Amino acid sequence: MDMRKKLGAILDAASAGERILIERDQKPLAYLVSVEDGQSLDPDREARIKRQLDALDALVAMGKEYRKEHPWQEGELTGTEMIRWDRDHRDEEKFERIFGHPLPPRKPGPTR
Repeated sequence: MDMRKKLGAILDAASAGERILIERDQKPLAYLVSVEDGQSLDPDREARIKRQLDALDALVAMGKEYRKEHPWQEGELTGTEMIRWDRDHRDEEKFERIFGHPLPPRKPGPTR
């Protein structure tokens, strides 16, 4: 069945409860099912979402505790600056590992 020509009818059938097998070159790829059938495939969806949100809350709490224990000091790199420094120097370290000597100094240029 050519899905592009009959998409409306296919969606109507799926929403009415029919399970439609989608194939390519006579090989099964996926099933098209109603929303209700799809939700029944993940019965613990609400519990999973709650666990994920609880994990995010725990990470936020860990970050707050870390900031209390390790406050930023004047002159230290910010988190953004640390990430940029790591990104900018990773290639230099790789170059030195491969060729056995550091890259020549960079010419000064515009900052990011």
